[in-house]
Amino acid sequence: MTDEFVPRLGRIGWKSGTRLDRYVNRVMHATYKAGHLGRSSSRFSGNRSARGRAFGTLASAGFVTGGRRRVLVKARIAKLRLGDLGAARAHLRYIQRDGVTPEGKPGRLYSALSDDADGASFIEKAEGDRHQFRFIVSAEDATELADLKPFIRDLMSKMEDDLGTRLDWVAVDHFNTGHPHTHIVVRGKDDRGEDLVIARDYMSHGIRERARELVTLELGPEIEVDFARKLDQEIEADRYTRLDRALFKEVHEGFLVVSALPPSDPETHAAYMGRLRKLERLGLAKERKTGVWEVSEGVEDKLKHLGDRDDVIKTMHRVLREAGIERPAGSFAMFDPAKLNARIVGRVAGLGLSDELHDKHYLVIDGLDGRVRYADVGHISPELIPEKGMIVSVEGTNTGDGKERQARVRILSYWPLEKLVEADGATWLDRQIVSARRDATRQEHFGTEVGSALNRRRQWLIAQGLAVASEKGMFQPVPSLLGKLRDREIRQAGRFVSKKLGLAFSEIVDGGQVSGIYQQSIELASGKFAIIEKTREFSLVPWQVSIERMRGKRVSVIGTGHEIGITVEPGRSR
Repeated sequence: MTDEFVPRLGRIGWKSGTRLDRYVNRVMHATYKAGHLGRSSSRFSGNRSARGRAFGTLASAGFVTGGRRRVLVKARIAKLRLGDLGAARAHLRYIQRDGVTPEGKPGRLYSALSDDADGASFIEKAEGDRHQFRFIVSAEDATELADLKPFIRDLMSKMEDDLGTRLDWVAVDHFNTGHPHTHIVVRGKDDRGEDLVIARDYMSHGIRERARELVTLELGPEIEVDFARKLDQEIEADRYTRLDRALFKEVHEGFLVVSALPPSDPETHAAYMGRLRKLERLGLAKERKTGVWEVSEGVEDKLKHLGDRDDVIKTMHRVLREAGIERPAGSFAMFDPAKLNARIVGRVAGLGLSDELHDKHYLVIDGLDGRVRYADVGHISPELIPEKGMIVSVEGTNTGDGKERQARVRILSYWPLEKLVEADGATWLDRQIVSARRDATRQEHFGTEVGSALNRRRQWLIAQGLAVASEKGMFQPVPSLLGKLRDREIRQAGRFVSKKLGLAFSEIVDGGQVSGIYQQSIELASGKFAIIEKTREFSLVPWQVSIERMRGKRVSVIGTGHEIGITVEPGRSR
């Protein structure tokens, strides 16, 4: 006869200050004191002062498995500049960009209660916030989920329980890669309006474990067939994999002894051996004698580089396909800012984020030299991010602090090439025509298009009386060609803006000064111009980055032409 055992189920989860929470704290304190978790007493983890500390500590210590389904979570705390939410707006615009849905349409912002959240309202509420949290959640088996929204809403609800506060958040699902994922933006305030501080361990481990629990609950535990299939895919992968992570833990002084590997099932052992053979074919490992493998130095970085290169090639193919541009794969290249005199000029075929969490951008440039280059240009201020079709230059620039050279982007033409041929303005084509140091052009692909556009532009200038052609075929532009073209376009733009604003247009003379409110800008063939408004009139002045930071404020502008001086006047702002 056996005694019946009837478990009494308690409430799932716990809140800060409960008996279970106090018990966990005592256990973890004893564990740290014994040195089993190896935490330095000087390292700040946020566990004592931040929300989510209990579950985050358990997750980081490996006490919570959360199921076998894998989920990748990337987290970042983005600091917000007081009075300047431009970067936050740009991030929200970018995660809603075109082409992220399965149908190739713009992403739809949603929240806990709405499938069509108001992004502008969300940003306005962040005025005065010190920071916001940004997460990317990517379940390995996301393609098996019918809809990501219920999963994300359940995850955010779990986080609210763990953190003991309601969260103000919006999210967008992305399907533009082989791995569906979700971008989540959370305000840095709790439900009392105080700064939201989340424990580091919860950010690093707790959110991932909660996500794994939910995916496993939805899809069930990963069955052996699926696990074996994923291992088979990793064996031949040209990137850093889970198999590599497990193998490299057992590498000592550059060598791995197979017989010393931890015990594993036959399928996993076979996968290990298959992976070692793959690394051997890649030149990253070599079997010196039976069961003893020498592993290349820096093998992890080399595998990650291989994976990045493969991702870049796929990105370039996708960008050109979406732009309707055909180029042979042999014309693809990577832009290296570290090379001497590194510089490329061309048309923006596509752009995106190379690091979606930190808003670091990449550009795909259809170059004058006939080649297509992928350029990782890092962080770009929102007002300097180019658009498809614009003509730009990318060049290497030394940071001056001993770090690696970075890439700098300059917009040479806000208008696409086809609109420049007959534009009433000082276009990039005109600057190429009058320049003594024209950008090198190869008569292939985009270089051919530019050559044709230059010839047609010369004919247009002759027809406009702005250039002459001698009997010998020599082309001669009139003196001060760029200035004349710029003045023509500014007068035309002035008439257009005047009708729009209901204000009179006032031109600035050389050395003159204009003061007013800067509210908006306009992109012309001659470049970008700021609109300075006064009570009854307005002026157009060449736009600069410094003036963009003064949007909505009163500014004083001195000079005209290519250069202006800008100062902030004390007084009222709109």
